[in-house]
Amino acid sequence: MNGIAPEISVVIPTYGRPDMVLEAVGSALAQAGPSLEVIVVPDGDDPAAIAALGRLDDPRLRIVRPGAHVGNAEARNRGIRAARGDWIALLDDDDLWLPGKLAAQMAAARDSALPRPIVTCRFLARNDTEEFLWPRRLPARGEPTGDYLFRRRQPPTGDGAVQTSTILAPRALFEEVFFDPDCKRFVDIDWLLRATRAAGTGLVFAAPERPWSVWRMDDRDRISMKGNWRDDVAWIDARRDLVSDAAASAFVLTLPSIRAARQGDRRAFVTLLRKARAFARPGRAELLFHLGNFVLPGRLKALLARATR
Repeated sequence: MNGIAPEISVVIPTYGRPDMVLEAVGSALAQAGPSLEVIVVPDGDDPAAIAALGRLDDPRLRIVRPGAHVGNAEARNRGIRAARGDWIALLDDDDLWLPGKLAAQMAAARDSALPRPIVTCRFLARNDTEEFLWPRRLPARGEPTGDYLFRRRQPPTGDGAVQTSTILAPRALFEEVFFDPDCKRFVDIDWLLRATRAAGTGLVFAAPERPWSVWRMDDRDRISMKGNWRDDVAWIDARRDLVSDAAASAFVLTLPSIRAARQGDRRAFVTLLRKARAFARPGRAELLFHLGNFVLPGRLKALLARATR
């Protein structure tokens, strides 16, 4: 790579997905418009991914090797520290960008009145059989980040969302607000809640009339799917200073509820409902979502989701 710093540094942590990371890198390198570099951070000993990436002949690609398993959050931090661009764009190794994403986001950043905008976009949530355009709604003016992410206006998933691979923000902000290496779940949400509390920041959606990224939401082994629902509740308990009471209540009836239902823990239904009420009175949409997790068969939930997309 020449000595001219790129405008954007793309940071991609990876582990154990050599074929998928090649697709992710390819979708980043294919972006037209802003100059960029792509930094891939293999989290630990990942010879298959390193060998696959070594076959790519593009001077914009860099591999940063931590030398040990450091975890998803710290892998991102390592990539950010190595970045040369004034802007950082995040991309997970199992996701894809659609053509024009970075150009649309940089245009939105230039048009924003915020000194340090966190630019996101709508995305396609895709599994093996169908896809959804998320988020279903954009934040209201002045709406706190936690309220936008967790509180619901309608029960189906995807009402308010910011997915990791949609985030673009100034490198200076990432250097001020690092990913928490001790955070073992909801790493991206944790960062977003803290980052949007920093001075001069806020969420900006780029060209929201269409999606710019693809989130592959299948049942592969994911860090976000591991652990117990009680760990989710402990996570929100530790972040009460970052969200409103209503947002904490809504969170409890959403993500921990999904995990508890999938794990078949029927007793969690009442426990989570009581926990939510201890924060604030839950909204109707959250109550319906929580109830649906435990009483509706998966096929019917899928039909309801399709009917409201």
